[in-house]
Amino acid sequence: MEQARNNCLPTKVAIAIVESAGHVLVGTRPAGGPLAGKAEFPGGKCLPDETPRSCAVRECREETGLIVIPREHLVTTMHEYEHATLELNFWRCALTPDLPDCSTAQQPFSWVSLQSLNELDFPEANAEVLSILARTAVG
Repeated sequence: MEQARNNCLPTKVAIAIVESAGHVLVGTRPAGGPLAGKAEFPGGKCLPDETPRSCAVRECREETGLIVIPREHLVTTMHEYEHATLELNFWRCALTPDLPDCSTAQQPFSWVSLQSLNELDFPEANAEVLSILARTAVG
């Protein structure tokens, strides 16, 4: 079984790092699923023929109710979990200009200051993007 999983193509996932007024949109993974209770950014699996950039926008709208504009590709990482091998594409996004700063998002997402991200329990696959965001918070 271990070998079969390793021979499969990774699942392509897009993640929206939505920034607004020094804050980032963060949720909590639901109970009963992989990585339950861990902090997460909005995102999910790319549809066939969907670019990670477009997927980040779609997933953010579906999960949070907010429409975002992708600004910058931050990093792509590969990570192997027990349940899947993932290609994670992280996109820095902004709210559309017609939305106020830190607009209310659907639960379980809320705004967290950039400085407090390191206090949250994210899955290990987020380590590199969290490091990038920590440098942004300081600079």
